[in-house]
Amino acid sequence: MSTYQYWQKQFKYPNEDELELKAVIKGLFNYYEAEYGVRRLSAQVRAYYQLIGKTAPNHKRIQRLMHEMNLKCTKYNQRRRKYDSSKGPNGKKAKNKLNRRFMSNRKYQKMVCDITEFKAYNGQKVYLEVIKDLATKQILTWAIGQSPTLHFALTPLQKLLDQLPYTGYQLTLHTDQGWHYQHHAWRKLLREGHIRQSMSHRATCLDNAACETVFSKLKAEIGQDTSYRSRDELIQAIEEWLHFYNERRIQTKLGNQTPLQYEQNLVA
Repeated sequence: MSTYQYWQKQFKYPNEDELELKAVIKGLFNYYEAEYGVRRLSAQVRAYYQLIGKTAPNHKRIQRLMHEMNLKCTKYNQRRRKYDSSKGPNGKKAKNKLNRRFMSNRKYQKMVCDITEFKAYNGQKVYLEVIKDLATKQILTWAIGQSPTLHFALTPLQKLLDQLPYTGYQLTLHTDQGWHYQHHAWRKLLREGHIRQSMSHRATCLDNAACETVFSKLKAEIGQDTSYRSRDELIQAIEEWLHFYNERRIQTKLGNQTPLQYEQNLVA
């Protein structure tokens, strides 16, 4: 009877600590615009409790409360179309030197690059090219344009060469077999920066999965590209997300740090 009365009292009067935890979970979930699932949100909640000097809740408890409040990240459930950059003049292809070895502990040692396409509500297209570092997961440079021309494709590479320091070790830049990356102008810039060229096998997107994941996250988290009324609105959303990715978006593979935080710790 005493056990029955104990639990009857517990259900009648809600736990204040649990109410506080629910408020923290919901606040952080809304702060990150419903982009964080259980794993990343749990890391943020635990970090918050450690910051204020309280005992951090278990991730299973956080998962249970998220389920009770029906807080779910549903932005990754929709399929997105892909842009094929291989349609164009054929040039010289390079071997797959990276060979899906995406791990690195040195900045600039291994980098990946790719182009993707967006379409606004009015039919205007936007193209994005990024160069990502595999050590820090940081987007080093990018370009946003209205057409996937050769000049557009060369812009991020030229920006990379302008900021590239002397490292003393072999640098590799991996791409797919898009016509831009087979062009002699692209290969010439790589030689100027003493960067080794690597290419995916034909029609094998997994060879460049480290870059494809950036586009997948971007398209899921900014919402449907056709929901933006114009090209300018879409470009603004893309640029804001790129800064968010580098500066505020934590990654579990980086120990729940942002790429910028991880880079600072790597240098230190």
